[in-house]
Amino acid sequence: MATQFQTGRALAGWHALGAPKAAGAAPDDTLVHGPLIVVNPAVGSVHVLASLRHSGVFRRSRNPDGIWGGWKPVTDRAYPSEPGVVMTEGGPLEVLATGPGGADRWVGTSNGRFELADSIGTPIVAGTVTAHETGPKRATYFWRYPGDGSLVAWRRPQGQPGAGGGLMPLGGAGGTGAPSVTRALVGGYDCTVLAQTSLEGAVEVAAYVTENEGYGMWWARIEGLGIQSPQVAVDGAGRIVVAALDKEGDLLVARQDPGQEGLVFGPWGRVG
Repeated sequence: MATQFQTGRALAGWHALGAPKAAGAAPDDTLVHGPLIVVNPAVGSVHVLASLRHSGVFRRSRNPDGIWGGWKPVTDRAYPSEPGVVMTEGGPLEVLATGPGGADRWVGTSNGRFELADSIGTPIVAGTVTAHETGPKRATYFWRYPGDGSLVAWRRPQGQPGAGGGLMPLGGAGGTGAPSVTRALVGGYDCTVLAQTSLEGAVEVAAYVTENEGYGMWWARIEGLGIQSPQVAVDGAGRIVVAALDKEGDLLVARQDPGQEGLVFGPWGRVG
């Protein structure tokens, strides 16, 4: 692993992390997913997660002083699909591990161990889970439903009126892969923004008022076909920016038009 401590500067030196290994594991207990990287936004520690075929999910962490610990188990349960990971500001590390029967949410505790916080019995398209912080120490998870490929959101119910939670449909049927997620101000409202590749190969962007999935959302298409792997972020000017790859693997960028209301984007521009 290597770290870039400031955008535009060179990477630090590479550090070999090795591979997790469970005691007494069979020779075919190989790595099936990972590495997944998540940063503690409060203190800057780094966590790297990886899944073994039979022995479960493991993590290795670097503290804010740059010192690495060893591989430690998150859970000894084996999951065939890539998990989703998130760490909210001031919150614990969370891992949403998925399999044929649904998803299990594992949450870190103060002693460095993990406990099973939720089991969610719903079908999930493998490899489509992602997560984003949507409230104080609170994350919302996103994945695709197998029937039509539409997106759903899940958040642990908070127990107060209007808080939402549980499974919530988001539309986007026919899309592929895991959506990219960020938060941005749209029309003065704190919104959750998602980007996906449509069935036709176009990039689609959607937004809704954060943690208000029930009030509906809208999808906007950025012109151009054959564009894959969109990633959405917010630039220094507060504009929503979508980066994606074209058929040749070249990087394209489209930026929100600040002179228009809502999700209106300028044309794709080729980087370099």
